Amino acid sequence: MKSVTGITILLMLGTVGDAKTTQPNAMECTEEETVHLPCNHSTISGNEYIYWYRQVPHQGPEYVIHGLKKNETNEMASLTMTTDRKSSTLILPQVTLKDTAVYYCMLRDAHWDRWGCTCAISPWWRKGSSSSHQEATAPE
Repeated sequence: MKSVTGITILLMLGTVGDAKTTQPNAMECTEEETVHLPCNHSTISGNEYIYWYRQVPHQGPEYVIHGLKKNETNEMASLTMTTDRKSSTLILPQVTLKDTAVYYCMLRDAHWDRWGCTCAISPWWRKGSSSSHQEATAPE
């Protein structure tokens, strides 16, 4: 028999710089459920990427996924965007207690380097752009 453990995901607002993104205050889910974390960014410009990071307690930030104009998927998550790019959703498939973290949605300007690569600079290494974060925590 499979034991079901509950996970409560708390969504909290926070910023790095000026606020450009917003998320709901709270959300709940259970283990092995697919979780949809929304992010609104109504002031997004054409050259800004949508980035998601997460920060596990007592560890540094970890990259999750990013996208510019189309939906993206990797081994950790999926990122879906509305066609006008004014909002997006991070989709975490089958969450477990190891997914407990603070989730950051942020906009980052695209920059061209001298080799023609489009890059974005992390807010943890350089001031600029904004973020909000969503905190996922297990119940006590």
